[in-house]
Amino acid sequence: MLNELNVFSEENLITMAVILTIVFFSLVGGAGYHFTKMKKRREEWQQTEKMYQGVFNQVTESVIIVDNEGIIFKANDTFLNYQGKPADKIIGKSIQRIPMDYVFEEERDELNKAIAQKGVYERDIKFFHKSGEVIPIHLVFKPLKMRDKKGCEKSYLIITGKDLKKANEKDAYISQQKEELLEIQRLAHLGYWEMNYLTKKIYWSRELYSILGYEEGEVEPNLDIIYWMAYEDDQNRVWKAFLRAFQAQEKVDTHYRIKNNRGEIRDIYLRVRHYFTKDNEHQRTIGILQDVTKQVDLREELNAQLVFTDKVLNNSRLLFIEFNNAFEVLSINHVVHQLSGINYDEVEDKNLRDIFGNLKRLHRKFINENLDFKKPLPFKDHKGNIHYIQWDHATFTRRDGKNTNILLGIDVTDTIEKRKALEAAFIQDPITKLPNRYKLEQVLGNYFSKCKNNSEKHLALIFIHLEGLHTVGDAFGQTIEDQLIQSLSEQLYDVIGKYGLLVRRYSDQFALFYPCDSSIKIILEICQMITDLLSNPFIIERNAFILRNHIGVSKYPDHATNKEDLIRFGSAAMHEAQRLDLDCYFYHDSLGKKLKSKVNGYELNN
Repeated sequence: MLNELNVFSEENLITMAVILTIVFFSLVGGAGYHFTKMKKRREEWQQTEKMYQGVFNQVTESVIIVDNEGIIFKANDTFLNYQGKPADKIIGKSIQRIPMDYVFEEERDELNKAIAQKGVYERDIKFFHKSGEVIPIHLVFKPLKMRDKKGCEKSYLIITGKDLKKANEKDAYISQQKEELLEIQRLAHLGYWEMNYLTKKIYWSRELYSILGYEEGEVEPNLDIIYWMAYEDDQNRVWKAFLRAFQAQEKVDTHYRIKNNRGEIRDIYLRVRHYFTKDNEHQRTIGILQDVTKQVDLREELNAQLVFTDKVLNNSRLLFIEFNNAFEVLSINHVVHQLSGINYDEVEDKNLRDIFGNLKRLHRKFINENLDFKKPLPFKDHKGNIHYIQWDHATFTRRDGKNTNILLGIDVTDTIEKRKALEAAFIQDPITKLPNRYKLEQVLGNYFSKCKNNSEKHLALIFIHLEGLHTVGDAFGQTIEDQLIQSLSEQLYDVIGKYGLLVRRYSDQFALFYPCDSSIKIILEICQMITDLLSNPFIIERNAFILRNHIGVSKYPDHATNKEDLIRFGSAAMHEAQRLDLDCYFYHDSLGKKLKSKVNGYELNN
């Protein structure tokens, strides 16, 4: 009996040990499976995160991702550069912190409706740059679903912003370059033709007609004319150039002679290139013909890049830089020499960055990585002055078989400075040199974009009407009136300019943008200072003038919660002070009701 118990105990122990072992490895296996799954999910999320960020920073337009509440989740480098802030100041913040005239909350229903119907929502906004520049931006909203670290799917909006101002400037620049290109073609005797196989149409440039001995439009463009004009000995060379360019799908150069329509013998340099679609369908063929008859020892020494440099670049405003794939400079033209101060015999020891001067990191990236010049870049000359150059880049094959890079640039500094001057003139009064009402609206727009949800912020708009100013002009002339308004604005600025932004709103109106506290005591003091100043006569060419003033005041948030109402209420208060012949008048709701009752048809329409 004892032996049976011992056997039974041993069997039970073995069974229990086996079961415990199975349970233990099951638990370990399960834990390992879940750990591996979590690790894989985390790696996938990190890989996705890295991919998104990489794609973002390759996009040249501004891109952000926001959640359904308008909180910024992602932002690319272009967007951060526009904001002038690092990522940690942007990510996790509301989209409404961006200085613009777009209110996310007010248009959410319209946005959701458009996305539900079309899958996209678009609108134009104004972006208020910290420099004071107002930039028109085209926004495109598209839905986006992403998984977070835990694998949960979340809905977002991806917002792309296109700078319309740059697009317009680029169109104007392209138009200007087109005219200059025609002149360059004439000087360099460069003709251009293009054959579009989709439309079956062929185009000849103006200079090509001249090279072939025709007046522009005299004959219908035709490739047969170009081919049969070639000398019989050279026709085979021309045909092989076409065929080689087609087979290799790359540009091919050749030299040959023609007898043109005027019976002239001309030496021609031809470049041919065929273009194909993604499906390898023959799309178009382009050709460049250069009349190089006058070049010495043409057959042995002709090189298209050198001809262009010698005959065009050194007699134009274009900048020319040639360098190899190691960014070592090979040659420059006289314009680059004059700007950089680098002599021609010193250039071979220079790197491309030495020519450009000390550039910012973003500009160095453009030059050293992809040479993709989307906008003018600064060029520091030997005197330390900054020039803005619009560059274009191309790679050519030299006669020795080596590749060479060509940079062509045009100095657009004057254009940029004129544009800045026009923008400054747009927001400045020409007589008093004070900011005008457009500047006031910019400042108010920025203020409400940043502070409209801050209950601790207060703002007063003080409108000042000058009575009798136009009478002075009628009686004494415009010159006396201008001198009077200049003297008045200078003294007015000395008295109240320290409190805020003083602007000349209209010919007989000034306004003071005054960030203040909740008390009106200092506002009353400012109004009294204005009245005291205008109670004294202004002496202009031995004539004494006294102007009567009427002041209207509106406050945020007491009277208005947006820019438009604050301006409207301040103007209404000023006109009421004028009507009642009062020095100062504060807006209140009863004035708004009274003014509406005076509008013809208001009661009827409502």
